[in-house]
Amino acid sequence: MVTLIWGLNGIIDRQALSTGHPIEVNFVTTLTMIIVVMIYFTTAKLSGIPFHFYKNTVVFAILNGILIPTAYVIFLFALSRAGLTAVVAITSTYPIITFILAVMLLNEPVSVNKVLGIILVVAGLLIFIK
Repeated sequence: MVTLIWGLNGIIDRQALSTGHPIEVNFVTTLTMIIVVMIYFTTAKLSGIPFHFYKNTVVFAILNGILIPTAYVIFLFALSRAGLTAVVAITSTYPIITFILAVMLLNEPVSVNKVLGIILVVAGLLIFIK
């Protein structure tokens, strides 16, 4: 389901950008997300899910709250200037960055299969955007 939603997202963003500026699209998207998140939060609270708002949780969530909309605006600007499939393909390689940072910062194990997978992703990207 998530893959389907992400796949639709690029099409929807492209359509919104056909008449709107990337900052405008981000603004309307963010307002909509606030409403949806409040519905999710309220539903969770009414269902009895406890929230503790530990410092660690809040700090990292705030960091993501800064990074995610920033990345989205950059994505929208790229999408407004380049082909949909190329932009989506390039931005879909983010697991490579996650892998590298996880190894460096979280001591995640490196395996031959993971390195081979990264090589295949890069090769696939190069083939795809040519």
